[in-house]
Amino acid sequence: MKALVLKGKCKVDYEDVETPKCPKGGLLLKIEAVGLCGSDVRTYAFGHHNVEYPAVLGHENVGRIIEVSEGVDGYEVGERIMMHPGIPCGKCTYCQSGLQSLCENRLTYGHTIYGGMAEYMAVPKEGIDRGLILKVPKNIKSEEIVTVELLSSVLNAQENAGVNIGDTVVIIGTGPIGCLHSEISRLKGAKKIIMVDLKASRLEMCKQFSGTDFIDSSKYDPIEKVMELTGGIGADHVIVAAPSADAHYQGLRMLKKRGTLVLFGGLNKDNPWTKLDANLIHYRELTIKGAFGYGFSVFSKAFDIVCNKMLRGNIVTHIIPLKDMEKGVSLIKKGEALKVVMKP
Repeated sequence: MKALVLKGKCKVDYEDVETPKCPKGGLLLKIEAVGLCGSDVRTYAFGHHNVEYPAVLGHENVGRIIEVSEGVDGYEVGERIMMHPGIPCGKCTYCQSGLQSLCENRLTYGHTIYGGMAEYMAVPKEGIDRGLILKVPKNIKSEEIVTVELLSSVLNAQENAGVNIGDTVVIIGTGPIGCLHSEISRLKGAKKIIMVDLKASRLEMCKQFSGTDFIDSSKYDPIEKVMELTGGIGADHVIVAAPSADAHYQGLRMLKKRGTLVLFGGLNKDNPWTKLDANLIHYRELTIKGAFGYGFSVFSKAFDIVCNKMLRGNIVTHIIPLKDMEKGVSLIKKGEALKVVMKP
């Protein structure tokens, strides 16, 4: 089969590799679509602590079953499925506490096991035994359902932050994550959704989604603008969906008393430090939350949102052949694409 094989930092070859066999107790899929995630772009450029070369990336996978292992019930050849990208161990402290998304020993497609950037992919027995698979309805295109993975992390962040009916939400960063945050904010009942970005072109692209107000922070002080839009009170929630310490600084000052700052975008691992005003946090009783991953229950909710066509706008801006993955990386880095989906 053909696969994209990552052999080092910024070194990937589209080449012939051995087709995986259907694992005992598992499934063999023919991949129909795989999303090019921001984390894939970072792994391509900088590597990842869980990725050993050579590797096949891809955790946003949709495929059609072509083989079912003997003894596996509930699945048939020809069905389309998508998999939760992480397979928790079920035994560690976090799994035992119901926090499977924070499992210390999880298997992950595209990291610890071969992912979907290939013509075929194996689904191991553990993925089936732990109930981590969803069947894709016939009326939903494979390139549409790919967005479930990204949407799940957004949904998880907002559920943890407590976004609710009537809230004001500020979203800093209008890439695909920021755009999906605007959608979930609307579905959560937020009355005002303020989008902030340094790039006017990105800000314009995000207007097809659910933002109510838009701030070009290259021209205006975003803190002052948010205060104007909120009558001097501030926002209930500020979600930083950009890898920027400056955005952390700004976001804290946009919050109302007892507001919540959500740090969604990570910083460069070589300089991950940020500055937070301790007095502001103390006297305004502010909350700061991190956001990473999601469990299967959230994954299922995001799946239902996409299947029921509850999202506005078109988050998938480019569909390209798998062999053109590096073109997709370029489109994302230049800010010309929101979501890139690849097809083998």
